[in-house]
Amino acid sequence: MLTTEQINDHSKWISIFEPLPHERLDLIEKYEVTQELLDYAIDPYEKARVEIDPDAGVTLLIFDVYVPTHAVTAPQTAPIGIMLTANNIITFTNAKTNFVNGIIANQLQLLKKHGENDDKLNLVFPVLYRLSTDYFGPLRRADQQRQEIQQNLQRRTGRQAITQFMEIETGLVYILTSLKGNVSLLEEFKRRFGNHITTKQYNDLDDVIVEAQQGLEMAQMTSDVSARVSNAYSKVLDSDLNQTMKYLTIYSIVLSIPTIVSGFYGENVKLPLANGTYSWVFTIFITIVLMLACVIFLINRHWWK
Repeated sequence: MLTTEQINDHSKWISIFEPLPHERLDLIEKYEVTQELLDYAIDPYEKARVEIDPDAGVTLLIFDVYVPTHAVTAPQTAPIGIMLTANNIITFTNAKTNFVNGIIANQLQLLKKHGENDDKLNLVFPVLYRLSTDYFGPLRRADQQRQEIQQNLQRRTGRQAITQFMEIETGLVYILTSLKGNVSLLEEFKRRFGNHITTKQYNDLDDVIVEAQQGLEMAQMTSDVSARVSNAYSKVLDSDLNQTMKYLTIYSIVLSIPTIVSGFYGENVKLPLANGTYSWVFTIFITIVLMLACVIFLINRHWWK
């Protein structure tokens, strides 16, 4: 779907949502879009980066945005395309990232209200700023969830914590990767176009970079702390398992003594006191003595600790 909205007298915002074949042809024929950049822009697996076609005068920004999802294994970020041509801004979204169009529309109305819509970059940088700050909420929630799990682990360990840590770490992997790409994209854009924009736009771009870097640092810290807590939890589980196996081994050693004694007296050989009236008492006495001796030996060797 292709919709257009006027930014100012000489610029338009063209919103592209999962374009059909004839709409792709219109983009190439009417809006200065090249086939190569169009393929990059609509690719749902494209990584955050800057693509420039100097011959056509077109710049494409692939920017990763946070996409809320309740599935543990689902990606929590997705790319959008922001194409800057000589006269227009063209955005490319899909079903996951269609909410970005609402952000752009609100920002455009705000610019028109304040009379700041004279340059299309005045629309781009505030939108990127908003999309960069959208990462802060999920990062804080991930850190709070990690703190709750850590507090619960101090009282009682459980298998549910493994799934919770997996969900946190999976989400952080997507967020970290996306934020790293976004920071690189913004710094590359600043390096290439910093000398061609106004002072206000330069300051706005710096603000976006600062927020993206702050999000990256938050994500890195949350990821590191979660990984350390998860490793500590794994060590606790391993220690508990080793302790359990040690106890089972000790019990097996002690409880094997009655089987050995009764096995000897069950053989068809003549043993002392085997035919007496109270021979069963004698076998029980031997069993108890040997078991006590085994327990004392294990205690002296500190095997119970």
